[in-house]
Amino acid sequence: MIRKILVGLDKSDLSLKALQQAILFAKVYGAQLKLAYALVGNELDALRGISYFDSYSYPGMNITMLESYEIAWDQFVVNSNAWLGQKISETQKAYANTSGTLLHGNPGAKLCELAETWNADFIIVGSRSFSGIGELLMGSVSNHVMHHAPCSVLLVHSDKQSKMSTPTIDLDTDVQQLPQRILVPVDKSSMAERAMLAAVDLAKLCKAEVKLLHVIDGDEHDMPQKVILSDSRYMLQHNRFLLEKYQHDWNKFIDGRWRWLQTQVQRIEDEGVDAICDVMQGRTGPCICGVAEDWGADLIMIGSRGLTGLKELLVGSVSYYVSHRASCSVLIKRLKHSKQETSGVMHKSQEVTLVNP
Repeated sequence: MIRKILVGLDKSDLSLKALQQAILFAKVYGAQLKLAYALVGNELDALRGISYFDSYSYPGMNITMLESYEIAWDQFVVNSNAWLGQKISETQKAYANTSGTLLHGNPGAKLCELAETWNADFIIVGSRSFSGIGELLMGSVSNHVMHHAPCSVLLVHSDKQSKMSTPTIDLDTDVQQLPQRILVPVDKSSMAERAMLAAVDLAKLCKAEVKLLHVIDGDEHDMPQKVILSDSRYMLQHNRFLLEKYQHDWNKFIDGRWRWLQTQVQRIEDEGVDAICDVMQGRTGPCICGVAEDWGADLIMIGSRGLTGLKELLVGSVSYYVSHRASCSVLIKRLKHSKQETSGVMHKSQEVTLVNP
């Protein structure tokens, strides 16, 4: 359950869009909302760093510049605190259970540290929409948080519009702001099961419809073996037998997938949630994104193998692909390890990663 939501801010329009998303989800879950603003040097009103070579060759000038810089930095901190205080006050008018904090240091790392110490369930940040090698090399805040956060993560993209975009949402009268169609790619793995259960819980809150999608991509453990035919004219009858057997086994395999999916649909409908399902063959990532766009999904709920950083990129993680290319919000559900003070040992708990364009 989501009880604490942390949103990372700067002074960009994208950051304010992330804040709007945070207010919505805080209302949905009835969670505490904390605004965090990290002081960085790439904003318009930020200070330019100094070094020995910025000064004249006289040592005394270095001390003078340093003292001036310290005065300016103190004023920058005061201004930043005032800006953050204003945003907290504005947000409290839309959602009362809101607080905030000012961070000093690398924004991505500091957000992750705060999320751990505050025991956040959810981090929301804006994303500049880098992807692949470019994203990793640029070292964006959103990329760092996505791969290192100890909790859930929602990435808000600048180049796509979201239905959920007003900071004064009334859930009783403005239900259309919530996701109404949730797509869940599934297989028979435990991570897909967790994603489906999380989707059902969210669908209950949002009164949304759920669509289960199974993509046949490559060799699955119970998939019929591919037929190797002989080019000898004396083997024509044998080839025909092999083809007929393969077609029979393939139809049985597809029928089994449909029956399994329909069983899952029935489970969901027993929970009072409308659900449908589909099976298709192709590359998993592109198929998921294509179905999401064609069906008009508002949210994709997907399980993750838990890969991070460069390894995730090179292995070709489906969740990584979908999170960067989907036309709608993406929630990535995975396991995490967290410290439980009650037992003094490491336990597994559930982590959700939301990617919301």
